[in-house]
Amino acid sequence: MTKDEKTALQKIEAFLASNNIVLEYTEEDDNYIDFIDERIVVSSRQPPKDVIYTILHEIGHYFSDFHPKVETKVTRVIEEVLAWDTGKDIAYALKIGVDDDAWDELMISSISKYMNC
Repeated sequence: MTKDEKTALQKIEAFLASNNIVLEYTEEDDNYIDFIDERIVVSSRQPPKDVIYTILHEIGHYFSDFHPKVETKVTRVIEEVLAWDTGKDIAYALKIGVDDDAWDELMISSISKYMNC
């Protein structure tokens, strides 16, 4: 892990702590936010940059105001896109550098999984 990645994680962890959101790492491949227990679970099996971007994405879910009453494939994709967009805004607010190409690649890869379900 690079110095910049460590700094980014420290900023994210401080942000999560100030919002009473717990961050947990798992050896599983799943990444998700648990709204009931106010925690974000992220796979530690990803490269460090992907871990950072995934956490930001999950924070994006937490602060998104898009919560459709009925979940469909379309609403799920919209929700994912908005969470990625909000996560990127949070990165900029926290002064965390984002590699736009790497961000877009991870975002597209992640959203594609929902479209192919």
